[in-house]
Amino acid sequence: MKHHYWEPPIALYLFLGGLAGGILFLSAIFNSFVIPGFGEIFAMPVFISLICVAIGCVFLIIDLGQPGVFWRVWTTATSIIKWGATFLVIAAVFALLYLLSYLDQAWPLFAPLSQLLLPAADFFLIVAGFFGLCIMMYTGIMLSTLKAHAFWATPALPVLFTISAISTGCAAVVLSIGGWPAQITLESLLAAALVLEILHIVDIVLVIAELIVLLTMVLSFAGAGNVTAKKAAMRWVKGSYALLFWVGMVFIGLLVPLMMYIGGGHSAASTVVAPILVLCGGCLLRFMVVNTDDRADIPGEIRYYNRVLSSNGQEFTTKWEYGKNLF
Repeated sequence: MKHHYWEPPIALYLFLGGLAGGILFLSAIFNSFVIPGFGEIFAMPVFISLICVAIGCVFLIIDLGQPGVFWRVWTTATSIIKWGATFLVIAAVFALLYLLSYLDQAWPLFAPLSQLLLPAADFFLIVAGFFGLCIMMYTGIMLSTLKAHAFWATPALPVLFTISAISTGCAAVVLSIGGWPAQITLESLLAAALVLEILHIVDIVLVIAELIVLLTMVLSFAGAGNVTAKKAAMRWVKGSYALLFWVGMVFIGLLVPLMMYIGGGHSAASTVVAPILVLCGGCLLRFMVVNTDDRADIPGEIRYYNRVLSSNGQEFTTKWEYGKNLF
C-alpha cells in the first residue's frame, strides 16, 4: 500500500519557508554590506517574505491535522518541526519590526512608530536574515534526518534545498525590489539597479550550482543507491516522474531561466519571465522530493493496512488480542 509520510501541504510549507528565508537572507546581506542606507527598497521583499511565512504556517497547521492544538509542536523535545517553526516565528517577528520601520512611507499616520523603530531597522533585518538562513538549511535537514527514507537521507538534500531557497529568494527580490510605496529618489533607483545587476549574476551561479547538485544526487542514486533510493531515483530519470523531472524541473525550471539570464540582458525575459520560472521550478522540486518518500516496509505493515482496509478497521479494533495480532 502506498501512503506518504507527508502530504502536499508540507511541500508548500517547505517551499514558502525556504523562499521567505532566501528573501530575508539576501535582503540582510545587501542592506548591510552592499548598499547600506537604502533599506526602504527592501521593504516590499520583506513584506512578501512575511506573507510566505504566514501562508506556510497555515499549510503546516493543516498538515498537523489539529489546528486547535498546533502549539503542542513546541512541547515535543525531539520534533524537528519544532525548530523550523521557532525559526519562522523569530524571523517573522524581526521582519515585521523592520517593515514597521518604513510603514510611515506608505501610511504617514504611523510616522511616530516608524521614527521610533527606524534607528534599529538594520539590526532587525540582520536578525531576520540570520534566522532566514536557518530556515533555508532546516527545510532540507528536516527531510534528511529521516533515515528510513533513503532518497531523503543524504547530505546533498540540505545543500540542494539551501541553494534552491537562495535562488528563489533572488527571483522574488528581483520581482519585488523597490515596490514599497516610498519616496523615489535618484539614489534609490541607482541602488535598486545595482542590486538587480548583482542578483542577475548571483542567480546564474545558483541555477548552475542547483543543476549540478540535483543531477549528481539523482543520477548517483539511480546508478549506485540502495534498492529503495534507486527505485525512487529511476522514477525520476525514466519512470512516472521523468516528464516532470526532465521537462518541468530541469528544462523549464532551470535551463530555460539560465538561458534567459545569460542572453536576455535587461529584457522582460530575464527580469520577469526567468524569475517566475525559477520560482515554479523551486516549488516543483519540493513537491517531487516530498512525494518521493519510498522506504522499506516495516515488518507486518502491509498485513496491518490490508486488515484495516478490509473491514474499515472494525475487526482490528474489536478483536485485537495481545500476543495474537502482532503486526
